[in-house]
Amino acid sequence: MQTASRSVVLFTRGGLLLLWMMVIFTFSSLSGSAYPFEPPLLYYLERKGAHFVEYAILMLLAVRFVFILFPHEVLKKILAVAAVFAITYGVMDELHQLFVPYRGAKMSDVLIDGLGVGMMGLGIWLVAYLRYQKTPPRSE
Repeated sequence: MQTASRSVVLFTRGGLLLLWMMVIFTFSSLSGSAYPFEPPLLYYLERKGAHFVEYAILMLLAVRFVFILFPHEVLKKILAVAAVFAITYGVMDELHQLFVPYRGAKMSDVLIDGLGVGMMGLGIWLVAYLRYQKTPPRSE
């Protein structure tokens, strides 16, 4: 890849990653309810589902960014670096919520974030594996 086009791709993917991180940060900056209430099951599932989807997307964007940084690295290492990044961001986001009115940090949310990261990582690996299986080996 030429240097100029690689730089454009690097800044585009990095910009998308930062933009998504800002979206997550913005949502977690919204204050909670001052009144204690028992949320209905559908509300609870929607909130936890949002965690899963937010961090699955974060993992996808992180993988694409790490891949452009290290284009010759094996997929397993790229997935590992992106997963550590995404889960670390999830932990930091929960810590951030300690300072948001009527919010708090929950380890269960970090676990759900990690599940989204893991499922996206597995999906990326599976797509790459199936794509590799369909291509014939190169003759040297």
